[in-house]
Amino acid sequence: MSQNGNTMVAAARAGDIVTLQKLIGEGVNVDERSEDGLTALMAAAVAANAAVDFLLSKKADINARDSDSRTIIKLTLDAGHKDLAQSFVDRFPDLIITDPRLPKGADWLRDQFAKVSANIQDDASKPRPALLDRLLSLELGPVEGRDVSDVYWEHIFLRYIGDIPLDIQRNYSETLVLSLVGTFNVILHGHAGIRKSGQLLNGELPTTQYDIVGTVIMPAGSWVTERWGYYDVVNVRQVVDGIDTFLIEGGKIKVKMINYNVEKHVDSREDYEKKVGLRSG
Repeated sequence: MSQNGNTMVAAARAGDIVTLQKLIGEGVNVDERSEDGLTALMAAAVAANAAVDFLLSKKADINARDSDSRTIIKLTLDAGHKDLAQSFVDRFPDLIITDPRLPKGADWLRDQFAKVSANIQDDASKPRPALLDRLLSLELGPVEGRDVSDVYWEHIFLRYIGDIPLDIQRNYSETLVLSLVGTFNVILHGHAGIRKSGQLLNGELPTTQYDIVGTVIMPAGSWVTERWGYYDVVNVRQVVDGIDTFLIEGGKIKVKMINYNVEKHVDSREDYEKKVGLRSG
C-alpha cells in the first residue's frame, strides 16, 4: 500500500490509461495496492471502463482479493456489471468462479455442496438442502430463529462463495473471541478480528480449494467441530491438519478456535487425501 497505489487506483477508476501507462513505465507494480486495499484492476472493474483491458494486457492479477477478501468477480457483480464479470469467465477459463450469480459459479456451488455433504459421515451434521436453495436464490432469510446447523453451514458456504462481509454480518457475534494456532498464533476479537483472520488466511491460501473432511454438530449443545484440508497445485500450498471448533449461541458464532499449518509444497492428490482422511491409507 503506497501513494503510487493510490494514484494507480484513482487513474484506473477514471479510466486514465495515459497515467497508468506512465506509472507502470516508471516501474510501479501493476498490482500495487491503495490505502484501502484495492488494486487498479479492481477499481477499473468496478467502474467498468477501458482500463480493464489495458491492465490485463499488463498482466494484472485477476485472482487478487481486496482487504475484505472479495474477488474481482464479486466486486464487479456487486457494482452491477454482470456482462463484464461474464467476460472475465470467458477470458480466463481456468479461473475458479464461486459466485452463484454467474452460471459457472452456480454449478460450482452445487458441486461443492454435494461433495461436502458426501464427506460428512454423521447424517445429522450434514448441510440441509434448503440452504443450497437459499444460496442460489440469494435470499438467505432472517437471521433470527436459526439453529446451530443453520449458522454453521451458512458460514461455511458464504466463505466458499467469497462473501466474507455478509458472513461476518449475519453469523458472527460482535463479542467474538477467536484463536489462531499453527501458521499464525494470535488471539483476535470481534468483527475486526474475524476480518483480520480472513486477510491472514487468504494471504496464504488464495483460492477456495478447501475440503471439509468431517463435521460434527453436537446434538445437545452449541459446539461444532470441523476437520478440513486445502490443496492448491497452482500456488503450491496445502493444509492437512485444519481443525476449527465453534461455539454458536443465539444465532451467532461467539467463540472460534482454528488450527492449521500451511505447507508450501503439494503431495500427490492421493497422498493428500490419505493425510486429511478423504480416503483410507
